[in-house]
Amino acid sequence: MNDYKRLLIIDDSEVDRSILKKILEIDFHILEAENGFKGMETLLENRRRIDGILLDLHMPVLDGFHVLELMKENKITDIPVIIITAESTEQNLLKTLPYNIKDFICKPFDVDLIRGRMRTMFHFTW
Repeated sequence: MNDYKRLLIIDDSEVDRSILKKILEIDFHILEAENGFKGMETLLENRRRIDGILLDLHMPVLDGFHVLELMKENKITDIPVIIITAESTEQNLLKTLPYNIKDFICKPFDVDLIRGRMRTMFHFTW
């Protein structure tokens, strides 16, 4: 895991986190958080060691929109964020525009799509 990129998955669905981890753990060191509050804790504790974030928008405790706002308030703008959501409405997409969003992926996700997007974001191949 020495040269692996660190990826933080913030999603309240244990099943979705498990699927994403299985898809990506070959090339990434995965950190997980089950809600936005835990995600922000993990992010602030590991700020310099996280290379990317997969963020669900709709979660209990603290949703993805609030995570994006807290990242902005804490000047965490250098970590690329990919939104993963079952509610890929135009309204949700528009609400994320002021933030450092690199991509928007709809649930349920396709393995090849996730890998392709991660390859593009981190500039390496599988």
